[in-house]
Amino acid sequence: MSVVKAEDVRKFIISHLDDAFKDIGVTEDAITDDFDLMKMGIIDSIGLIHLIGAIEDHFNIEFNFVAMDAKSITIMGPLCRYIEERAQSRSSS
Repeated sequence: MSVVKAEDVRKFIISHLDDAFKDIGVTEDAITDDFDLMKMGIIDSIGLIHLIGAIEDHFNIEFNFVAMDAKSITIMGPLCRYIEERAQSRSSS
């Protein structure tokens, strides 16, 4: 797989959750780095588990909950950057 960038992760998440974004009328332009997927009603706790599973499968990484700040796990920017870092550490090991 090629190098994973935070922007790739962002696009994947938006695509994966497209229906949920549409359901509440959120456009892609409104999804900023500080957009909280849970607080905005895009996902709930079960949705988060499904999203993480989809991210792990798509980017061939293993999510490390200990390494990710729990307060940032549902915020778009920190989540995307974390996945970028995990993918890079996977490819360098």
